[in-house]
Amino acid sequence: MNAQQRLTWSLTTVSVVLGFMIAVSYRQNHVAAALGVLDTGSSAVNRQLTQRLSELKASNQEADQTLANLTAEIAQYEQKSAGSSQSLQDLQAQLSGERILAGSTPVHGPGVVLTLNDGDSGGTDIEQILAHDWNIRNLVNELFTAGAEAVAINDYRVVATSAIQCQGPVVSVNGHRLGAPFTVSAIGDPATLTSALEIQGGILDALRQQGLQVSTPQVENDIDMPAYTNSLQPVN
Repeated sequence: MNAQQRLTWSLTTVSVVLGFMIAVSYRQNHVAAALGVLDTGSSAVNRQLTQRLSELKASNQEADQTLANLTAEIAQYEQKSAGSSQSLQDLQAQLSGERILAGSTPVHGPGVVLTLNDGDSGGTDIEQILAHDWNIRNLVNELFTAGAEAVAINDYRVVATSAIQCQGPVVSVNGHRLGAPFTVSAIGDPATLTSALEIQGGILDALRQQGLQVSTPQVENDIDMPAYTNSLQPVN
């Protein structure tokens, strides 16, 4: 197999693996969110969700190892065959887009920025007006569902294997302990993202009804977002 053929195979496989990781991430976050908001559900349901989350993390870990091996191969062949055919150029363009979604490269472009903060207690139960991990996960998922190419929380890039978890009074994002307020940035079509966030009965309405303070999404012409710098291994 010559260099061009090997590059074509590697680029195609990487595209499939990255797509798989993104799909697993959505299911993983969905299950994690279900565990976060489940208050009085049966222990059997909790065990089933926990088992499913472990299986998804294992799938993503295996895909991550495959991606690491293929990346090493691409480094050897990419420059030799770059631009040698339209099909390779198309594959390289696709790979570039999926690298953005996977968080492995910095990205910039138009998008929206908003802030999520704890609410004012006003004598109510303090737990009810704290910004919890599932609040942030739901907001991030809504942005990706609306077509966001990249999302960051307090300048930490959120990717397929990102863990967003409550740790006492703070929220851990990619292992970094963050306190409110949380600044959420998303790169994508500003009009589409804003519409998805502000739709009546949508995610922002739900957060405000909980008593949280949520700013109006601000449109930015050029948001600079760093690459994901942690290990791509799922965080337990």
